[in-house]
Amino acid sequence: MAFHKPIFVGEVASCTCEIIFSSKQSILVEVVVSSEDFSKGEKKVTNTGWLWYVPMVPDGENKPWKVTQVPPMSIPKEEPALKKYRRAQAKYERRKRVAQNNGEGTADAKETDAAFDAFKSQYAPPSDGRSPADSEQVLCQMVLPGDCGKGGVAFGGFVMKLMDNAAGCSAFRHCRTNVVTVAIADMDFVSWIRLGDLCTIKSKAVFASTKSLEIEVVASAASAILGGEDVIVARGLFTFVSLGSDGKVLPVPALRLENEEDMRNAFLGQQRYEAAKKARAEGK
Repeated sequence: MAFHKPIFVGEVASCTCEIIFSSKQSILVEVVVSSEDFSKGEKKVTNTGWLWYVPMVPDGENKPWKVTQVPPMSIPKEEPALKKYRRAQAKYERRKRVAQNNGEGTADAKETDAAFDAFKSQYAPPSDGRSPADSEQVLCQMVLPGDCGKGGVAFGGFVMKLMDNAAGCSAFRHCRTNVVTVAIADMDFVSWIRLGDLCTIKSKAVFASTKSLEIEVVASAASAILGGEDVIVARGLFTFVSLGSDGKVLPVPALRLENEEDMRNAFLGQQRYEAAKKARAEGK
């Protein structure tokens, strides 16, 4: 999900959606949000993203929902649609490989370890940076009827809003300026949240470039009915930029890494950052 431009008060927003790929049990939807200023006759694209969905049907009282099959999708014949389909198919296959490797991807372990060791040896603590611990935030909220759809399951958008709020708080604590979301990546819903659950959001900075800050966010839920400990329901990476009073992007304070976990998170963040830069340069 990319945030390209802001939507201002008084503008009319519109959203278009198109299914661009489907597997046996999932659907990929391309979403484009635009806004129009009628007083100036200007229209702009503000947000774009690819959102994965799975169809679910009722399955009794003890296990109220189950994933069902997706009707097959015809492969597009026109070049623009076919290109999107192939990109989506490649993305789906990568996600499958990552899942089969317990989230660790398919890179050679020895090469990754060697690169991480080199990253640690080259790291020099900044004199005026802030640590991930300085930006840690915890937000909690009960799930109310207005937050849920059919069957008392919370909307995904409700959870994402809470996660974005927490990420924004972490970004502010690190930058101490106005901050805005520019991208959301690796957003996964691994379970659902039900009506009456206590939703807890934890966030912290994990990587900083000169002009962007990546925040790791984890959402969990605790049920008064089912009992037990918090269960992780969603996780994602939110990227922010720091803005000055003139609306221009400011440099982001450096991240001071204090332990092995900080080092590992920053190393992985740097790899994602460099991969994204390469993809943009190649026009993907």
